[in-house]
Amino acid sequence: MSGTVRNQRTLKQSVVLEGVGLHQGLPARATIYPAQSDTGIVFVREDLGGKTVRAHVGNVSSTKSVLSTVLSENDAEVQTVEHIMAAATGLYLDNMIISLSGPEMPILDGSAINFIKAFRQAGIVEQSSPARLLAITRPVSFIHGNKEIHAEPSSQFEVNYEIDFFGKLVQDFSFRLTKHRFQQEIAPSKTFCFASDVEKMQAAGMAKGGSFENALVYGEEGLLNPHAQTFENEFVRHKILDFLGDMRLAGAPIIGKFTVKRGGHAFHTRFLSHLISENLLAEIEHEPVYQESSMELALHWA
Repeated sequence: MSGTVRNQRTLKQSVVLEGVGLHQGLPARATIYPAQSDTGIVFVREDLGGKTVRAHVGNVSSTKSVLSTVLSENDAEVQTVEHIMAAATGLYLDNMIISLSGPEMPILDGSAINFIKAFRQAGIVEQSSPARLLAITRPVSFIHGNKEIHAEPSSQFEVNYEIDFFGKLVQDFSFRLTKHRFQQEIAPSKTFCFASDVEKMQAAGMAKGGSFENALVYGEEGLLNPHAQTFENEFVRHKILDFLGDMRLAGAPIIGKFTVKRGGHAFHTRFLSHLISENLLAEIEHEPVYQESSMELALHWA
């Protein structure tokens, strides 16, 4: 593996983000603090006396991870963590304390771009300890019904993702992770839902905080709120955002080449658990060589 050793990174100062929780519809505030080396990413439920929930796939609540990724530990639960986890991946952040006023992250505009802006506002500092990095060790296929993930070793993180909803919403997109490409191609993509499912979700106590401003809504005739759309193929781009966030629950960034078909939060995290249980991830000492263009390098953030 070629590349250079990268040290761990955290925020320079704390930052606060406020909004509404996507599923419960309640006011939600997240205060994101710097953290010492080897802390990892830890959520704190300040409304429950400071109970902590580590951002790790072992804490995924398997019964609630269909529409968002939910973590449970120490008799505390944290919902909809995937967007901030994707942002941490995109900016190579290793250590953060995320203190929440309630059970859910604020959904903000339904993408990860506001987390990126907040992290840049806070500033990012390099720490003294080397960063952990996990690599796929050999080819693996994970299939359940019509859902598939295939992975193989690579010197970087790259993914081709395909979605197919009812034969109407069919998209695919290929992405190679760099800071610039994450900001430009993935971070602004909003979450989405289908108009036919909204009433069912709300009856089940979910999506109460959803709106035409923080989610793309797809109806019988197509997209109902095109004013909120950033990309023509935004649906599959958001699936890649979710995949990045869910894979970060390994406890460290992962590199490998992935092909995903018709995935979702529950399937992503089951796949990640499979990688861990079957010893298909190995810690490596060097960062991958990203071979970014001069423009991308110029736009890298401190």
